[in-house]
Amino acid sequence: MKIVTYNINGLRAAVRQGLLDWIEKENADIYCFQEVRASEQKTREILKDENQIMFFKDEKTSLTKYKKIYNCGNVPGYAGTLILTKKTPSLVKFDMENFWQDNEGRTTTIIFEDEKLAVVNAYIPNGTKRLDFKLKYLECLIKYLRELKEKYTVICIGDFNIAHKEIDLTNPKECKNRSVFLPIERSIFSEILDLGFIDSFRNLYPDKIEYSWRSYKSRQDSEKSNQGKNFWKYRIDYILYSKNEDLIATKCTMPDLIFSDHLPVIVEFDCK
Repeated sequence: MKIVTYNINGLRAAVRQGLLDWIEKENADIYCFQEVRASEQKTREILKDENQIMFFKDEKTSLTKYKKIYNCGNVPGYAGTLILTKKTPSLVKFDMENFWQDNEGRTTTIIFEDEKLAVVNAYIPNGTKRLDFKLKYLECLIKYLRELKEKYTVICIGDFNIAHKEIDLTNPKECKNRSVFLPIERSIFSEILDLGFIDSFRNLYPDKIEYSWRSYKSRQDSEKSNQGKNFWKYRIDYILYSKNEDLIATKCTMPDLIFSDHLPVIVEFDCK
């Protein structure tokens, strides 16, 4: 099973640059996108979802092999999540049930009852201006994941806006008082792992330095100078999965694509 998480920083721009062709070529089983930044109606138009109906019946669309699950929120041009899945889920949950509700489309869960598997697509808030909001979201996410784990193997993926360890960003000393690398954020991320979750990338590659976010400016300047190593870069996009001998991550990659300031995280699982 191949799963992708990708903060696309605006669906319109990413599609103009060729995102849909890449999705078809990558041929993953599940794609979880964050920061769609478009209404559901506009997202359906961009994906050529001509039927404009519920995701269980969208037959005459682009990406026809995938069921499309929209959670675009109600804030124009802001946040929003989207899931593409080859297999139709048994159940879809928006927000985090009784733990959290917002109007920004930040959390979508798909559940496959036959496999006892839940996949949570989460777009954790940026804490630069709304740290309290971010911490409250994370508090609720922990409670939600704990409850899901009682019934399912859980894969929690998305843009966490947290670099967990010093190895996960280029300038740890300069960032120690910035949201993304605050001690309280890192501690909460550790708490999620302590629930019994595995960081797929770090588990496979304990000492590898790789980042999932870099600014557009750093990309442009590095292309001009063939350097760019002095620009701040973070690993803040994760695919976490609950420990289970029947689900093992065997490969994790972050291809350097042009569609966003983030890179996708792609994990291949061996499912017994």
